[in-house]
Amino acid sequence: SSGKCLRVIALMSEVYCCRFQPSNNNMLVAGTAKCQIQVFNVSTGKAYKGSTGKVSGPVSALCFDNNGLLLWCGDAKGFIHSFNFDITSGRMQRSKRTLVALSHPITCISARSWMSREARDPSILVNCANTGLLLFSVKSSDNSIHLKRRFAIKHSSHNVRSAFCPLMSFRQGACVVSGSEDCCVYFFNVEHVQKPMVNKLQGHSSPVIAVDWNYDESLLASADSMGTVIVWNRQQ
Repeated sequence: SSGKCLRVIALMSEVYCCRFQPSNNNMLVAGTAKCQIQVFNVSTGKAYKGSTGKVSGPVSALCFDNNGLLLWCGDAKGFIHSFNFDITSGRMQRSKRTLVALSHPITCISARSWMSREARDPSILVNCANTGLLLFSVKSSDNSIHLKRRFAIKHSSHNVRSAFCPLMSFRQGACVVSGSEDCCVYFFNVEHVQKPMVNKLQGHSSPVIAVDWNYDESLLASADSMGTVIVWNRQQ
């Protein structure tokens, strides 16, 4: 709570993204401009032996599954890579590589172990430049991903991000929310094949690049490229 600096980890390249290991708070994963993923010990500041992974392009997005056993990595060349992760040693074993859109950066990945009572398969939500907001189902047997839905948003040059909406026990279906370069925040119901957009928030005057919920879905924060953050209150 004091804000004291605990550790400085110096890498030899720009770091575009980082994630804590959800099952081991002493492990931190960093993705670099040199197309590498590396796992660090927070206590020592040193990299774990054998913990470096190489991908196709500069690492632009990272995400673990809920258990921390699978790491998803998106790169600036439009590929999504998956790695099996050893929580004890920090070692990674390459699993799958999937091309989403060649030369179009992956700017955000988020994971959900199950979407709703109607859709219980693991899923990942992906923002890809000039491609849109993409929902993939994950095949647990081999970690392969399969495109399930595509939602239209404006996204060409900014690092636009999205999020799953928290699960609500009284609500049918499942929703996702994303920023967009047309200055709006979009909500989509993933179960609606026809007219999936269920809401659009207007209030920003520049591209919306980040969105995030509080824990009970009562408040949504959205941030834009000009430095404005808007907090929205969910109406009952």
